[in-house]
Amino acid sequence: MGKILLIRHGEVVWNKQACYTGWTDLPLTEVGIEQARRVAERLSDEPLEAVYCSDLQRAAVTAQVIAAPHKLSPIVDADLRELNYGEWEGVAEADLPTLCPDLYAAWTASPAEIAAPQGESFSQLRDRVRGVVARIMAERPDGTVAMVGHKSVNRVLLCHLLGVDINLYKRIGQDNGAVSSIIFTPERAQIASLNDTCHLPNDLATT
Repeated sequence: MGKILLIRHGEVVWNKQACYTGWTDLPLTEVGIEQARRVAERLSDEPLEAVYCSDLQRAAVTAQVIAAPHKLSPIVDADLRELNYGEWEGVAEADLPTLCPDLYAAWTASPAEIAAPQGESFSQLRDRVRGVVARIMAERPDGTVAMVGHKSVNRVLLCHLLGVDINLYKRIGQDNGAVSSIIFTPERAQIASLNDTCHLPNDLATT
């Protein structure tokens, strides 16, 4: 039986502003660094064999903070990057219905197949993320690992494991610094906990 502790990175400034961040490589805010530290404390007693993360610094720094108590170095995998929002990078979600109403309406209705200009669809995101998880479970089928991802990465992965249509990804919460636990057996994947932020005090919680 293997276990993945799925973590969303700490806060960046565009999270606070509800802007699409995607592949834009922003640093953690002071709050984001403290969120990462609280996650590290939460997982300090876990028997982690490895810590995986994307190559974007908000995930990589969060992973470094988590890995340090275990004397591990994060394993970086670019396939764990957030969704590429293309021309929508840095745009506030609230502005898109006015800026491009037709495309935004189509994307909202079917994000699995529709992509932002110069971006990627959620189906493309799912395909690269599930490949990473398959590799991890093949390499460490009986171990416990941490995986620091991004909001859409984690949502799409959880949809995939639950057999949920990825067009419904917004029904899955993923707050900054949240931990979800996934148990793998030969028969199935089981979501043991979801979007857990009990380790974050109210001033660090972003819900």
